[in-house]
Parts: sequence; C-alpha cells; structure tokens
Amino acid sequence: MIYSFPLGSLSCVVISDGQPKPPWEPPLAEFFTPESGVPSEELCAVTHGRSSLALGYNCLCVRTPDGLVLLDTGLGKRFFGYGPQIEPLVGVLTDGLATAGYGAADVAAVVFTHLHQDHSRGATWRGESVFPTASAYAHAAEVAYWSSAAATGPHLESARQAIRLFGERLHRFRHDEEILPNVRTVESAGHTPGHTAILLESRGERLLCTGDSFYDPLQLTHPDWCTPWDLDATRSARSRRRLLAWAADENLLVHAYHLPFPGLGTVKRAGAAFTWSPLAPEAPEAPEAPEAPEATASTRSNRKLAAAGRRRASRCPGGDGCRNGDMSDKRQV
Repeated sequence: MIYSFPLGSLSCVVISDGQPKPPWEPPLAEFFTPESGVPSEELCAVTHGRSSLALGYNCLCVRTPDGLVLLDTGLGKRFFGYGPQIEPLVGVLTDGLATAGYGAADVAAVVFTHLHQDHSRGATWRGESVFPTASAYAHAAEVAYWSSAAATGPHLESARQAIRLFGERLHRFRHDEEILPNVRTVESAGHTPGHTAILLESRGERLLCTGDSFYDPLQLTHPDWCTPWDLDATRSARSRRRLLAWAADENLLVHAYHLPFPGLGTVKRAGAAFTWSPLAPEAPEAPEAPEAPEATASTRSNRKLAAAGRRRASRCPGGDGCRNGDMSDKRQV
C-alpha cells in the first residue's frame, strides 16, 4: 500500500511495511498494562469492547532536492519475532517502493526515529544493507545506548546490526538540528534515549513525523498512558504531551507511524487531552506488487545528500506561522 501527497516542493509517499488484520492484531492489554501505569479496569472502561490495536508500520519516503529520503524502514522480510502467522503480513516496504517507482538503490538516506526492530530491521534483514548506497541518520544517544552493555531486550540485535552495517555511513545527530535539506529533528526522547520526531518543511508547509510517540488514539485521549516499551515512561509522556500540544496549537499535519495506514491526520485539543482526526481513509487491499524497477539513483546524488547532511548538522530549525501541506494532489494505491 502506498499513499502519495505533496508537501510544498517535496513529493511524499507513505509506504506500508504491513498491517496485521484480525485475528492477528496485537491485544490492547499487551500495550497498556498495569505495569506501565494503566489499570486494567481503566482500560476496559474506555475501549467499548475493542480488544486489539490496529497497528500499522507506515514508512515515509520523501523526494528532496538532493535525493530520496526514507524515514524508518519497518520490520523487513522473514521476520518471525511476533510469530509465524505475522511473517507474511509484514516486510513489504521494498514492494511498496517498487510500486512508487523506486528501487532500493534510489534511497540516498535513511533517517531512523529510533532503532527498535520495527523501525530499523527493514534496512538490514538480509544481513547486509538493503539500501546499499544510502547514508543513515540516528540520534547520538540512541546509538550510544544500543552500543552499550546496558541495552537489553528483543530490539538489541536489530539495533546493533543497523549500527554495524551502516558503519561509517551512520551519521549521529542531536535534537533541534537540520540534518538534511527540509529535514529537521525534534526532541521526543523517553520511548528510547534518542527517540526523535522529524519535522519536514517546504514552502511554508509542515509535516510532523512522530515515530512511536503514540501507538493508538487512546494515547491522545489519555496522553499519560505509556507502554512496556517506553524506557523512561515519565519522559515519554512529557514528550508526547509537548508534541501533541504543538501539533494541535499550530494545526500541523501529523504522520503517525503506527496508526492505521496511511497514518496521516491532525490533532485537536479536548480539555487536558487531545483527539485524532484521520486525514485520509484506510487504503484498500494492495494490488500485487510489480517487479522492482531498475535502480536509477547515482552515487553522485547520494554523496551530495550525505554532504548536505554534514553541512547542515549544526543548523537549528526556525520559522513560525506555517501551514499544513496541500493534500489535493494525493494518490492512493
């Protein structure tokens, strides 16, 4: 599934790496637990009989003046970590790229919001880089944590594999930096030490990509709810509230990685909480993907993008009064 739309001068495509359907959707009770601060009776009181999460994996591909940028990469193929029944339902990012007219070698840069396996493994599942000429970007604290002896859990292998495979092509950024043309980092740590939101901006139009700041609309109506995967729950909730308030007050277009495809919408205030308004309906079933086209990216373009990232690494974003992207030229497949 792909969903195309413009943002100023940028061409954007949401590309699904998969979205499990019933009965394979994950249970809500595994995401919002008493251990993560959500009493079972409180969860039951607001779900109105809903028992599962409509969990998507919405990667974002952006054509910038200097090359093709991919925000997060999904789980990748041959992933059995959630059980064999899930494996055929995920790992379709490269098929979606082909549907959009791109090959893996066309990707000049991969930007990771963080290094959990459902965001990084799509770039490394082969045991070698899936995007052979791409540079990669991750927060310095994210790389440091997953490289340390303190890191544990199911995401460790994929995170370290991404760090190892990209090697010298992995650029470590800080928050509040323009790392590539039209691509700026926004502090949203807590879910992981270096979890980062991404702000895309072009010709006065903005898109806020929130990564794993929230998994479900329940975390807008209950912004203090955390999950077992938030390493620092207090900081995660604080980051989520700050992003949601910003998105609501400035009417930002928002890209939510885990909400149902394509994960685009807007946020409104509702008292001390927020609500989510999807901008587009869920896509129909994807057609059979064609064979991947011949790669068209040049090494020169990729080098240009990497150099631009190094030049802009110390520049902070700025500018207010921007408006959302014009969605009139959208395309859904």
